[in-house]
Amino acid sequence: MKVGIQLFSVRNHLTEDPVKTLQALAKMGYKYLETEPTHGYPLPGFPKAKDAKKFLEDNDMKVVGMHLSTNPENDPMEEVFDYYAELGIPQIGTTGRFYDNKEDLLKVCEMYNKFGEMGRSRGIVFYYHNHCHEFQYFDGEYVMDILLNNTNPETVKFELDTFWAARGDVDPVEMIDRYKDRLVLLHQKDVSKAYEGRVGVYSSGFVDINKPFTREVYGTIHRGQSDCFAEVGTGIMDIQAIIDAGNQVGVPYILLEQDFTEKDEMESVQISMDAFRKYKGIEWS
Repeated sequence: MKVGIQLFSVRNHLTEDPVKTLQALAKMGYKYLETEPTHGYPLPGFPKAKDAKKFLEDNDMKVVGMHLSTNPENDPMEEVFDYYAELGIPQIGTTGRFYDNKEDLLKVCEMYNKFGEMGRSRGIVFYYHNHCHEFQYFDGEYVMDILLNNTNPETVKFELDTFWAARGDVDPVEMIDRYKDRLVLLHQKDVSKAYEGRVGVYSSGFVDINKPFTREVYGTIHRGQSDCFAEVGTGIMDIQAIIDAGNQVGVPYILLEQDFTEKDEMESVQISMDAFRKYKGIEWS
């Protein structure tokens, strides 16, 4: 397994100077990139795919994933697929979505299948990134299970965010095994020590598991609990166990995604890189 970074982790620096930021990440050791909705299409600083490709080659970097918005039906999907196909990207995904009920979810699954087919001709698969609400139930089933059971396993894959799985009251290691046949990427950060014993949003009473999980509810535990996010290796997650489980099922990349930090973004991602270098099972090249 190799270490990479979701560029949401350095979004403010990308806005200020995208090229300088990407070069700094390369020097730190973040060679594998996943873009994010605000700076996803095109690659920050490179409107033309041929220029992005040259920059990546010159800096020994590779884009291994790309996040669309929560409403990708509003994104210029054909253009996005064509741009990233030229860069040789293996997969394009969505950062997640909120569902009113099972019927709503099933309709969205049809859209995800459509995007999967759109990518197939370009050698690209579509993937879904979770938060915690995918581990609520619709008619006795995890939202995540319904989503995967109603999408094409050949063209629609899964990126497990281990932090959000833990916040959804499930064990990330167990979820890696549960979804191993669809898993293409892992997201990693850490849970602050201040949340020891109250990680799960449902079991801790932060969110009512029986009520619809809306964007507004999400805001109460995302920005509203920004102190829950910690740099890799500074919190309470068993990250070595996650790496071991990912390697066991053949996940190729574990990507840092630091949603919030009290530090400068570049200082924050350096702390996490230093921690990643101490774990076993990471391939450095």
